[in-house]
This record gives sequence, structure tokens and C-alpha cells, in this order.
Amino acid sequence: MNIYRLICAVLILTACHDQNKNTISTVELMKTQEIKKVTEAEILQGGSLIGGEVMKVINQVIQKNINPDSPTCDISKWDELDTLAQFYKVEIDKVGNQTPNKSDLEFQLLEAYQYNLENDLTATAAVQKADRKTVLYAYPIAKNDLVYKYCMDSTQQTKAEMWRLKIPIKEIILRL
Repeated sequence: MNIYRLICAVLILTACHDQNKNTISTVELMKTQEIKKVTEAEILQGGSLIGGEVMKVINQVIQKNINPDSPTCDISKWDELDTLAQFYKVEIDKVGNQTPNKSDLEFQLLEAYQYNLENDLTATAAVQKADRKTVLYAYPIAKNDLVYKYCMDSTQQTKAEMWRLKIPIKEIILRL
């Protein structure tokens, strides 16, 4: 009889535990679907934070893949970038003048970075709303970057390039 009571008590406790787990996941789901009112400034600030985090990791990936003796310059072979893009749900590309299908905004940023490069001015990251669903985080490739030193051929040494991160606004809002 005592064994029967013990088994019943264990079954009741485990059933309650699963129900509690389900309630927690339901609450988390409701938070992701809750309507949030955010300003454009908050969206851009969130995009800047995410872009900064992603660029920290990209710089670590660059250190790993580009060494002076045998640089691996083809970024499509850097598996870490794919993993990073999936984790943050962003698009990561290296963009230059030769890159097809650049937006007007990206073209303007490249021109500004080109001006800075030619005049030895420090260029900084730019965060702007690309469209209704996306924030563009552009990070210039500076002369002292390993990518610039070892991966841009000699004819492009005076051409600006940048890292382009396309961050969905939905992801920014979910992280706020």
C-alpha cells in the first residue's frame, strides 16, 4: 500500500512539473508576440549594438583566417561567418566598388569611406535604416586591417571596402 502511495505521489509531482514547464514556455512565446512600441532611434541604437557585437566576432575570424604567410581571403570559405549570420539572423558581406547590386545608400557610404581613405581620415561604422524591414550596419575596412593589407590586390589598394550587415528590424526589436 505504501508503494502505491509513493508511486501516485511521484506521478502527480512529475505531471505538475511538466505543466509548469509548459506555462513558462507559453509565457516566453507570448513575450515574443507582444506588441512593442519602439522609436526609430531605439531601432538604430539596437542595430548599432548588434552590429558591434557581430563585428567583434568578425575581427576574431579575420585574425584566425588571415595570417601573413598564407592568408585565406575568400570569405565564402570562412564557415564561422555563416554560423555567425545564422546565430544573429543577419546577412554578412564584404562590399566594394566591384560588388554588384549595391543600394544607393551603400554606394554613398562607399564614396564617403573612399574619401576618408584617400585623405587619411578615420572612418567609423554607420547605422541606417535600409528599408522598412532592415537596418544596414556598415563597417569600413581600414588601411591597417589585415583584410586590407593581405587580401585586396594591388590595383585596389586605394579602393574602399566595407563590411555590410543587414539586420532585420524584427530581430532588433526582439532583443530590446
